[in-house]
Amino acid sequence: MATPTWTQAPLFASLQPAQRERLQGLVRPRQLDPEAILFMEDDPCTGFFVLVEGAIQLTRCAENPGAHPTLAVIMPVASFAEAAMFGGEAFPATATALKPSRVFHFPKGPFLVAMREDPDLAQAIIHAQAVWLRKLTHTVEQLTGSDSSDRLLNWVREQVPAGGSMVLPVTKKVLAAQLGMTPETLSRGLRNLQNLGILRVAGTTLSRPPES
Repeated sequence: MATPTWTQAPLFASLQPAQRERLQGLVRPRQLDPEAILFMEDDPCTGFFVLVEGAIQLTRCAENPGAHPTLAVIMPVASFAEAAMFGGEAFPATATALKPSRVFHFPKGPFLVAMREDPDLAQAIIHAQAVWLRKLTHTVEQLTGSDSSDRLLNWVREQVPAGGSMVLPVTKKVLAAQLGMTPETLSRGLRNLQNLGILRVAGTTLSRPPES
């Protein structure tokens, strides 16, 4: 299997080989241990990142002391923190590695210079951001317009192939936060799907029967 690389991120799907080559000279790889913090909420934005291995959890502080709602769990291969860079803002969340992770850092200054000097590069990045925004809007609509059982069922149908299986890439606690439910509600929902014959749960492995 080929080693994942930053060029596989959807953000760079429209780039030409010469553009990828130019960006290759900007990126800096970083290796993160589990629970290592990549950046903190309200830190000055230094650029954005592409995750190629592992998992990154994005959280924000809440009004309740000690509460850290999960905004997203980033899985390979994906970019994150671009909005803060383009808006000239601080990082809006804290990024923490959930497992051994490898990211590529795109420094803010050199990347913005590359976009100014290459309008085609800028247009490709803007297009990719627009696609991502539409996907994010769809995700928000799903989270706010359905109950927890529907959200879990939709997630299972999207992530677990019919007639196949998958190993959960994150803990059930993190998955519950990602789906906007408590761990207890997630466990109950998984049991219900198993009782209905829609899903089989064996530890952290989820399997679906073939579609009839």
